[in-house]
Amino acid sequence: MKKIFSSLLISLALVSCGDFDEVNLNPDTPTTVTPDFLATRIILKTTESDNGKWFISDSWLMKTTSFTEHMEWFLYNKFERDNFKSYYHLMDAQKMLELAEANTDMSEEDKNAYRALNHFIRSYIFYGATMSMGDVPCSEAIKGEKEGIFSPKYDTQEEVFATILKELREASELFAKASTLNGDPVFGGDVSTWQRTVNSFTLRVLNMLSKKQTVGDMNVRSLFEQVAAEPLMRSEADSYQRVYDAGKSAQWYPFYYEKQNFWSYPVMTSFMVDMMKNLGDKRLFFYAEPAPDLSSNPGDSFDAYSGVNPVLEYGQVQAEFTKGLHSPINKRYYRVAEGEPVKFIAYSELQFILAEAALRGWKTPSSAKEHYENGVRAAMNFTTENTPEEYRHGATIDAAYVDDYLNGKAKFDAKNGLEQIMTQKLIGSFFQLKFNSYYDYRRTGYPRVPIDPATNMNEVKTQLPIRWMYPDEEYSQNRTNIEEAIQRQFGGNDTPNDVMWLLK
Repeated sequence: MKKIFSSLLISLALVSCGDFDEVNLNPDTPTTVTPDFLATRIILKTTESDNGKWFISDSWLMKTTSFTEHMEWFLYNKFERDNFKSYYHLMDAQKMLELAEANTDMSEEDKNAYRALNHFIRSYIFYGATMSMGDVPCSEAIKGEKEGIFSPKYDTQEEVFATILKELREASELFAKASTLNGDPVFGGDVSTWQRTVNSFTLRVLNMLSKKQTVGDMNVRSLFEQVAAEPLMRSEADSYQRVYDAGKSAQWYPFYYEKQNFWSYPVMTSFMVDMMKNLGDKRLFFYAEPAPDLSSNPGDSFDAYSGVNPVLEYGQVQAEFTKGLHSPINKRYYRVAEGEPVKFIAYSELQFILAEAALRGWKTPSSAKEHYENGVRAAMNFTTENTPEEYRHGATIDAAYVDDYLNGKAKFDAKNGLEQIMTQKLIGSFFQLKFNSYYDYRRTGYPRVPIDPATNMNEVKTQLPIRWMYPDEEYSQNRTNIEEAIQRQFGGNDTPNDVMWLLK
């Protein structure tokens, strides 16, 4: 044993005298960080969804589904605090840009792609933060390492939106002068599709600003009309989305049953079911299962579907669902490993944005009616293409059905156009475009979400909350700046019902 032990010590000594770092290299782990590696990381992070019940949580807020495991705040309109975790992606984007700029062997065209992606990510992150909370750090964000600014000031929401629009304009121009975006897992490096995505997202931002005439030195309507004439998404295939893969467990759909244990708890609501029944919308059969208590009806009959009233007291919601009175969500959402692509910026959404703008009298490529119909067709085709035959309950959605649908109760009527657009936008974004429908509702009041003051947990009993409060950490880490921002915006109050600049 002594000889064996001595031999091991000698061997270890010999290894330590050699290239020990080389011996311990993991061949599957990158040893250097490159711009394309960071680009992949950033894009995957910004197309990442929560797994399990949080994946569908915004549907509780918009009352399209309820949830029967136990009560969640969104079910009864209670907002708490948001966070700035997404700002970590800004640091990755900045490092990606620095590495690209320092690479003397990289062409200017390739560098332009990384420059453009950095601008897009900055705009995307700032947009999400300001839409949630109001004024947020922007001009001094992520300047701790180089400039020693660890307590950034809060820019006004108007300043933030001006920055977002300028970043998007620069991103579009740079993608037009780029070659390939290496490391791109969404569009395969196609910079022309990236430019279309950037322009389409720009229209979303400007549409959210439609109550304002100007933002900074930019005229909202003029800029919208300018961008609407530039290259935009051409179909749902151009959508900024995550496509999942049944063959790789790390790439399964976020609500697939092998990734979570919440699949048995969602239930359709009367708000959503009745809306679709009234329209004769067969997507109901692709979104839901027949209610057990109504299963004697054919699966492609509207009589087989029922939704729970989402504003009932929670115990009653649970009791009615347990009795089999209402429809669960379609099994495809948790039984199909690849699920459906999850969209973050979508072609159908773009068409509804253009329809709304045309309704206001803004110049768009087509009429409000044509854009509305394009949005409905695209959304219906997306649902059909991503629903396997065995989960359709014998229903068929084809071109002839869509034509009939658009000439029936869903026929466009300019007098009720805004409500129709928002209704179709909500139906078409079922488990898609997280919180986008809430922001539209907050801005327009459509569709008319049910609210019962008796069960509403919001402090203002007749409405949904308007914003998320600022993170607790800011009060200890950045107190002077956050208190100044709260005083400037809301007179010193930080509550879910304070009205941000965007909505005034």
